[in-house]
Amino acid sequence: MDNAHLTPAGAKVAQCADEETCTLTRCEVCLKEVPADVIDVADAQDYVHHFCGLECLDIWRRQGAARGKRRSPGA
Repeated sequence: MDNAHLTPAGAKVAQCADEETCTLTRCEVCLKEVPADVIDVADAQDYVHHFCGLECLDIWRRQGAARGKRRSPGA
């Protein structure tokens, strides 16, 4: 069971690709416009997932985690 793409409340996040009127934003744009340091903000994760897609969400999360490791003392 894949739990990586759930809201903090446990609901599945709808993808933009599932809607007729929504156009996915290029991942490069999302990575530039949504700072990785807000990775712990649920709304930011939902935004990236919905408007940029699952693959971009995974890239964005990895970048946020890498930045967090660089900032933590003693790392």
